Order: sequence, then C-alpha cells, then structure tokens
Amino acid sequence: MAPARWPGVRSRGVRDHRQGVCTGLETVVAALSYRETGDPFSGVAQRQRQSLRVGLCSSLSWGFLRNLIRRIKEDPDGPELSFEEGSPLDMLGAAGRGAIDVAFVQGPRDWAQLRHEPLWQESLVVLMPNTHPLTRDSDVDLGALRDETFLVAGDPAERDFQVQLLSQLMGAGPPKSVAALVERSTLIDLVGLGFGVALTTGSTLGAFHPGVSYRPIAGPVGATVTFHAAWLPSNDNPALDRFLGEARALAAGWPCL
Repeated sequence: MAPARWPGVRSRGVRDHRQGVCTGLETVVAALSYRETGDPFSGVAQRQRQSLRVGLCSSLSWGFLRNLIRRIKEDPDGPELSFEEGSPLDMLGAAGRGAIDVAFVQGPRDWAQLRHEPLWQESLVVLMPNTHPLTRDSDVDLGALRDETFLVAGDPAERDFQVQLLSQLMGAGPPKSVAALVERSTLIDLVGLGFGVALTTGSTLGAFHPGVSYRPIAGPVGATVTFHAAWLPSNDNPALDRFLGEARALAAGWPCL
C-alpha cells in the first residue's frame, strides 16, 4: 500500500523505523509542527542564552573595552550583555554585592573581597578648552597647569584618587584647585565651556566634543594608568569565565593606547 501524502507536499519516501530513520510523513509532520508551534521537536528544550552584567568606568568610544565588547557581541554563542556605569568605587561596590558580574576599573584600588586582574594600560591625556594657550603645544607639562582648576567625574573618593595621581605626576604637590562633579559627560562639556581642565584616559579619544582639545602629558615616559577586571570569587556565572578568557586573549597582544 502506498504511503499517505499530504496535499501539495512531496514525501521523501518511507524508511524502516527500526533502522532509526523517520518516514517522509514524519518529516512533514515535524515541519508542520514548526509552522504551527515554532518548535519542530516536541520536548526538546531550546538553549537559553546566558547573560553577563558589566560595570564600566571608562569610555567605549575607542580602545580595549570597545574591541572586547564588539568581539563578544559578534559571537553567536556569546552572552547577552548589559551595562552599568559609574565611578570606580560604585562599580567595585556593585561587584561586591553581586549586582554586576565584572567591573572594569582603573587602579590601584581597595579590592576588598574581590578578585582582580590587570588587563591593559591607557595613556593619560589632558582635556583643555580649545581657547587654552597650551593647546598650541603637541604635549603638555602638567606643572604648567598647577594654577588651573581640575575637574573630576565621580565621588569624593575619586577626587582623592585624582589628587594623589596629579600630585605624583606634577612632582611637587597637587594642583591649586580640584572640583568634583558627577557625570563624565558633564565634566567634558564643562571643560569645553571653559570651567577648567581634566585628566582622562586614552579611550576617550574616539569621541568628538565641541570646544575640547586633547593633549598627551609631556615626559620621557608617557603617564599611564592600568585597568583591572574585578569580580566576586564566588560568582558562578558560566558566562563570566568565558568572558574573562576573551579579555585575557585580547590583552595578550594589546598595546598601551
């Protein structure tokens, strides 16, 4: 007896079920099931995409993090990424509470109970208004900015960190005035409006901001800052290990910006 056929559908022919091969009819039923229910194989669970929460303290306009995130996003098996942004202290606190899986912060910091690993370095640059006389130079001696107001994005802890860093780079004490602000974008806008100058990292160079000039810091060796990944040792998110593996692979050949 000839096998039954669905109207308008060509059967692939009947094979012996005992050989472990589905009949043409079963193939068609599976296809119709997919059209009706979206699941061609009943009872087979679809793989759920993993997720990863990332804390940021630096720009994504250029550099290491931009390349890392692009690499993860383009991987069909990569995790679904979500982001939080804030000061290094905020992001370390979020990682310690388990609110994010990994934080990327510039160090050194108080790592408390977190595991941390240095991954890449970025050159430090000075942001100045386009009208500042020192924009005529290709690089800037920080000592020449001692009487300027330095603007800082973040909380009082970040202000203290930058005062210490500036004191170290200037070699003879901190600048005369340091003003703490809240948002990084606000800080750059205020530099462009002439409210002061700011210290930032090389990854910011990928974005254009009206009225702002970027200048490297003068010296025999460029001033740099190291970025670390920080996470809870007890974090058992399987996407975290793979993400950190990608970060280490990228860092192995990454130059200082």
